[in-house]
Amino acid sequence: MFDMGGTLEDLYFDESNIRRTAHALYEILKKRGISVPYGEEELWGRVYPEILRYKDEAEVTLMELKPEQIWADYGFKNVPVDRDKLVAASEEIAHMWEVTYFDRSLRKNADSMLKGLKELGLYVAAVSNTASLFQVFDTLEGYGVRQYFDDVTLSSIVGYRKPHPYIFEVALHQAQLRPEECAFVGDTVSRDVVGPRKMGYARVFKINSMLTPFKDKGSYDGFAPDYEMTDIYDVYRILKEERQNG
Repeated sequence: MFDMGGTLEDLYFDESNIRRTAHALYEILKKRGISVPYGEEELWGRVYPEILRYKDEAEVTLMELKPEQIWADYGFKNVPVDRDKLVAASEEIAHMWEVTYFDRSLRKNADSMLKGLKELGLYVAAVSNTASLFQVFDTLEGYGVRQYFDDVTLSSIVGYRKPHPYIFEVALHQAQLRPEECAFVGDTVSRDVVGPRKMGYARVFKINSMLTPFKDKGSYDGFAPDYEMTDIYDVYRILKEERQNG
């Protein structure tokens, strides 16, 4: 089971991402006929802090709201807007945010690694924190690797964010597997090591990303991956060796 952003995907972010996201948000509103009494910059100044507030709260509660709740109750809380139109546009906004706020690309060797795992006959799944209902599915399709995945479990659908045990439990139920039969691969100790370790996953892999130092600011004594790597292809190589060695 794999995390998405930072694990299967490389992420990149700088100030230009913020400007592009602000512009894309404004363009969606215009396209959808959603009137706001502000220009692009002022609108962003009202929406962005509220989205950051939601994200901070979600990191504490480990609950993921639906896109219509995030954008109507948080993002546009301080903006007079037609709520019904905003709700109808909320998934489009959420999807745009996920692919614009970060530049994303499939991590080097991820394709061949996934192909190798399937050739071993292994069950492969993604378990991702995301505020969009469909973006992960579309992104995997766009990378040309969707066929390798038996299942995808998203916080936006199940309502719980990693490392909450329920998102992992949903993934296990969908797989019809016990945790001791599974391995998890992620880029953060706080989400992708702590969660699977508490659930009793047999193997935990960690690979660093740009998010790692921002998400792993706490102390995680007693929680360590079995393997740390720089090349995601090592997941295939290690699991193949373990299978050969019984």
